[in-house]
Amino acid sequence: MDGLKVTASATQKNGASEPVGSVKSTLDVAKGLSVETEAALPAGTVTASASHSGLVDGLKLTVSGDPKNLPGAKVALQMLRDAVGVKCDLTNISSGAPKADVNACFVSGDLALGASAHVDCVTGAVSKYALAAQIVADDTTLAVVAANALDTVKGSVAVKLDGATSAAAEVTYGVKAKSASAALAVSKKFSDACSGKIAVSSALPITEGAVLDPVLSLYTTGDVAAKTTGSVSFQTDKSLAAKWGVQFATKI
Repeated sequence: MDGLKVTASATQKNGASEPVGSVKSTLDVAKGLSVETEAALPAGTVTASASHSGLVDGLKLTVSGDPKNLPGAKVALQMLRDAVGVKCDLTNISSGAPKADVNACFVSGDLALGASAHVDCVTGAVSKYALAAQIVADDTTLAVVAANALDTVKGSVAVKLDGATSAAAEVTYGVKAKSASAALAVSKKFSDACSGKIAVSSALPITEGAVLDPVLSLYTTGDVAAKTTGSVSFQTDKSLAAKWGVQFATKI
């Protein structure tokens, strides 16, 4: 069928008794109008969404939810115009007490600013608000995020050391708790299909006997059959406790 795309995926993780997966289909009904369904396996839960763009320049409207529970549907409005983007997700609409998750961003050259908040549309109460800023200079990216109603502040710097290697550091500070922690990570792309990362985190200040928490992860992916991609991931920490996962994805 013209305009129909189907994707199936399956993932097996260590410790899981059986793999989990999903089958997703997308149908372009008409210009600007598409319908998408996704079935989670083996749970059998189904979600569906319909989206329309073009009613107003830059505006996209999406309605999504469980077809068996239409009153619980979510409505998303997304507006992108020039350097400004705004998204609003409305939930609990049928209950008469709708909630809104509002996100806004502004981009100018290498500078990006963002803000988000959860709004009770009945009382007007605002919670879970956050602010973020990012600037890119050559191979260096600096970012600051104030989340959890500005109670958690994160500052980070990421640097591309060469075409295949990147390093990043992040410091997190809890305003009310007056506590801080830091993390350092280095990632390297060994080939188009394989990459690895090592990360270390610790509470601040680092004192004698401080507990460091190194985590090593490897990831590889490649084509295993026609229109089918396979991926393998592996992760371990200082206790040598290993986590792994295998995923296959097929496009029809």
